Amino acid sequence: MTADSREERAPRQEAEGRGTTEIAAERSVPLDEVKLAIGDSFQVQPQTDLAQSRYYVKLIGYLKGKSVVTTIPEADGKLCYLRDGQTLVVRFFAGKNAYAFTANVLRSSSIPFPHMYLNYPPQVRGLVVRAGERVPVRIICAIDMPHGSSTIAAAGLMTNLSVGGALLTTKTALGKKGALLSVKFRLHVRGIEVLMAIDATIRSQSQDASGEFLQGVEFAGLPDASAIALTAFVYQTLAEASR
Repeated sequence: MTADSREERAPRQEAEGRGTTEIAAERSVPLDEVKLAIGDSFQVQPQTDLAQSRYYVKLIGYLKGKSVVTTIPEADGKLCYLRDGQTLVVRFFAGKNAYAFTANVLRSSSIPFPHMYLNYPPQVRGLVVRAGERVPVRIICAIDMPHGSSTIAAAGLMTNLSVGGALLTTKTALGKKGALLSVKFRLHVRGIEVLMAIDATIRSQSQDASGEFLQGVEFAGLPDASAIALTAFVYQTLAEASR
């Protein structure tokens, strides 16, 4: 498979495998129509048979039809210079869309600071992320359930997540449908750890073959800061994920 065909498949693959029946709408747009800001994060993935590493870089700037300029990737605190001519798949998200395009490294330089030039893509392929889009996760969470005048604490595993709710796996049932609870967990958004504490309502319940309980919960009364963090995490995960 060529790098171009990988790039064309990447955005659609990022929307599949979510446990949902909907596929996000795909479209192609010129890069300059995407509302990018200096300092936005890009994920770059070298397209070779031996290297499947993914790195994060920051956008320094771009000149339409000429080049996109980013920082140099880093790993373990060290710069990872990519060779001139190397083909990359570049992924990023902006607004409610996840984007991908292929680019070749035109030149890397350490003067006056580490940066690299990528060829300018005529089009980028994007996914319009649906409001209810869920992403698969494995996040340990702490659950508090009101019980009279006291609170019962339980531990669980969050296995999918959206801006509006999540699926929680626990050893014991958390309560009946309609029961209220509070879920606490940590997200990593663009390298920043965010502690979430969200009120939720149980909307569905089932039990799997191993005897564990699965509870679909709907988030309620999200503070603006929590809603922004959740949205950024979902879009970040969509932009990163591919088969």
